[in-house]
Amino acid sequence: MAWAMNDSETQLWTPGMVFPDVLREAFQVSRPRSLYAHNAQFERLITAYVLTRMVEGLHIPSIEAWYCTAAQARSRSLPGALDDLGRCLDLPIQKDPAGKKLIKLLSQPTIQPDGKLGRNRDPELLEQFYAYNVRDVDTERFGKKCTPELTDDEFASFIAAEKINDAGLLVDREFAEAAVKYAGAEMRQISQKIKLLTDGAVETPKQHKRIKEYIEPRITCDAIREAMTVTRVDRRTGEETVKQTFDRSARAKLLALEELKPGTIDPQMLELIELTDDAGRSSVAKFQNMVDRAGPDGRVQGAYMFAGAGQTGRFSSVGLQVHNFPRATAADPDAVRDAVVSGEPIDDVMSTLASMLRPSIVAAPGHTFVCGDWSAIEARVLPWIAGDETVLDVFRQNDADPNLPDIYVVMYAKIFNVDPGTVTKEQRAVGKVIVLSLGYQGGYRALQAMARAYGVSITDDEAESYKVAWRDINPWAMDFWHGLERASRRAVRSPGEEFEVGRVKILRPENAPLYIRLPSGRMLSYPSPILQERETEYSSQEEVWSIKSSWRPKQHEKEWPRVNLYGGLLAENVTQAASADILRTALVDLVDLDWPVVAHTHDEILLEVRDDEVADAEVELRRAMLHMPAWADGLPLDCEIWTGRRYKK
Repeated sequence: MAWAMNDSETQLWTPGMVFPDVLREAFQVSRPRSLYAHNAQFERLITAYVLTRMVEGLHIPSIEAWYCTAAQARSRSLPGALDDLGRCLDLPIQKDPAGKKLIKLLSQPTIQPDGKLGRNRDPELLEQFYAYNVRDVDTERFGKKCTPELTDDEFASFIAAEKINDAGLLVDREFAEAAVKYAGAEMRQISQKIKLLTDGAVETPKQHKRIKEYIEPRITCDAIREAMTVTRVDRRTGEETVKQTFDRSARAKLLALEELKPGTIDPQMLELIELTDDAGRSSVAKFQNMVDRAGPDGRVQGAYMFAGAGQTGRFSSVGLQVHNFPRATAADPDAVRDAVVSGEPIDDVMSTLASMLRPSIVAAPGHTFVCGDWSAIEARVLPWIAGDETVLDVFRQNDADPNLPDIYVVMYAKIFNVDPGTVTKEQRAVGKVIVLSLGYQGGYRALQAMARAYGVSITDDEAESYKVAWRDINPWAMDFWHGLERASRRAVRSPGEEFEVGRVKILRPENAPLYIRLPSGRMLSYPSPILQERETEYSSQEEVWSIKSSWRPKQHEKEWPRVNLYGGLLAENVTQAASADILRTALVDLVDLDWPVVAHTHDEILLEVRDDEVADAEVELRRAMLHMPAWADGLPLDCEIWTGRRYKK
């Protein structure tokens, strides 16, 4: 263990040495945010489960004692990984790249000359390993000093998140193991069908290059070619790359095309698309993930990363990847579960298994899930933070009287100039896609991508007309996008000045990142902002670009990649960040009151309570989710509560 006290020289402790009294006292006192570590969760758990077994009488520090400098870096829109952070900030001391090799050589068991399992204890390698360990601590300390520490509110959210991670999610391991077998058998059948279908040209659904080569000469019309054509814009250079692909997005567009115009795609080619799409579902890997990650108690822990989602500070999902579970849930999960565990045949294996991912997370015996789901939170926060009241009034009226048309119905009715009372369920779905996809300056392709996610088919021409109509009806959104762009340019040009747009303020202190102050007071950070001129078709345009932490430079590049801070992106950032602040506030509230939060996404919170606590939990969860912080005055919120033994959407 390498360690340092304050700014003193880094020291090393190894087993067999006397444990330092100053460390023993620090662990014993366990003051809040007194133990600093990069990826503190790792050090916290190693200390609790390994170090305390090696050092007699060592106190396990409280969870509140641990402060994470990786969480600090992510909260400042910088890379969380220590090696990336060092490269991005060009720190004078950086993580030793030889560390990974040393870990593999010294920490992973190997077969020894006597045939037994053991570990390499080569003295020379150990000395290199110790030096690597010391250098890590030195790098961490430099990285920590480069950005502001977590505020008290941010630290409270971090601790709440760690307690939720420790609680873990109980998985139906028996079902997950059976599902892996079912999926494996289905994959073998799909491979056999594809091999027969293509006369051996393609042997497995994972051979995407061969599938693409097989399909290309069988493209019979421009509509198919266009569906398989993707245009990607390199946000670092602005360059466009046009190529044909057969990825998930292309397959979704092809299937949507066939649904809109039956008979467009040759039946043999259509079957190949459907088989490949079935095989491409992630459910197989996720069920295996459940089996591999579940502890002896059946729980998967550590499913969330604090501030893991880029500029916004939202949580990301790691390990089990709960955020990426399909929305669709089996109508009768218990019946499907019984059939799979008992080995009975099931229809449409891959789709059925995908619909069981959420229900594979279960409440413990004698316990029930109580889940709260905010209603259209981003669709509410965007007009609120932009300062528009017309859209908010629709939400207020619908919250007061659920029988009145909701925002999706109202928007569809306005765009198509029809009576809201005549809007059908299918038409409301179109309205929902329009509302959810166009608020961040997205074009017709963004609308179509959202439509596919909700199972709605929309042609290019329809999508473009909907986009134009939505912008005509919602001029406040365009004003907000353009205002954010102008303010960010002015802030970069005028360090020290502050510019207000809607309910946010944009500023750039001298030699500092560009900041956006949210209504909560939390700052979004855009490191190393620069102004760049870009030539467009019509004129020269000045843009703000800043470091993008989730992008890594190519091997031959030293400068960290940058992203264009256009208005729609900034609108998305501040909306999602303000929504994340509402989630954080509710999580801290519930955890402080000892309510057992076990999961959360951007718009929902899941409690696992005793059966006799359900009624109280529903009341407390609704209170926490609808409690308005002082900074959120005027924001109309609503939520739905459901209870059950299995997780669902």
